[in-house]
Amino acid sequence: MDLGIKGKTAIVTGAASNIGRMIALTLAAEGANIVIADLDEDGAQGVAKECEAKGVKALAYKTNVADQENVKALMAKAAETFGGIDILVNDAAVFITKTFLDSTPEEWAKQINVNYYGTINCCYEAIPYMQKRGGGRIISVGSDAGRVGENRQAVYSGTKGAIISFSKALCQEIGRYGITVNVVCPGATLPEEGPGRRGFWKEANVPTKRNPEREAAMIKLYPMGKKPDGDTPARLGLPDDVANAITYFASDQAYFVTGQVLSASGGYTRAG
Repeated sequence: MDLGIKGKTAIVTGAASNIGRMIALTLAAEGANIVIADLDEDGAQGVAKECEAKGVKALAYKTNVADQENVKALMAKAAETFGGIDILVNDAAVFITKTFLDSTPEEWAKQINVNYYGTINCCYEAIPYMQKRGGGRIISVGSDAGRVGENRQAVYSGTKGAIISFSKALCQEIGRYGITVNVVCPGATLPEEGPGRRGFWKEANVPTKRNPEREAAMIKLYPMGKKPDGDTPARLGLPDDVANAITYFASDQAYFVTGQVLSASGGYTRAG
């Protein structure tokens, strides 16, 4: 099925590893040219090569989404390289797992600046290019923590809740330009093994090695994680689950869908 993504230009922030990498690869598989925006320049270059192996063009660009001037330069480079911008996926994020009273103002600022201001910066700089194209797709990676709150992630939950509200408001302003704005909220999603996994958990004070006992306890909280027949392994979320939801919102099938929040979390929250 042609999803209408082929030949379009997609910018994916935080795409050097984990969920962002899988989003980039999935959009590339549908024929989109990809801009991998990440502070990890080496990782971004690696993902760019993976995307190019799928027969599309790719650009790796070292980006600090918290820096508006850096984001402005990113958008200009993407438009110069590919002729415009059609899809923006805001995936870059920082999360720190601590009780609120054990956390510090510096840690609050880091999460707010990357997660929330990063999303605002990217939207602000990308929208004019989408207006010139006559439409576009903005999809932000939220979190079920932003829908219901998560223990030991108070500030992170707040930033993701802000992204949800921001997206619902923004869609009302720019729908007239043919631009949709939606949010995909993962639940617990297992990062990849290797260096990407270690980087993903570094700020979270979470062990970097797989912990089967901890994962088994978490799986019990997920309706889709329970497999009574024993034929399908029980699991938590995977980057593919999020990437597939993102791809739907980026496609022509979602032309008339905007201001929506979709949880790709195995039924963890059942949020309304």
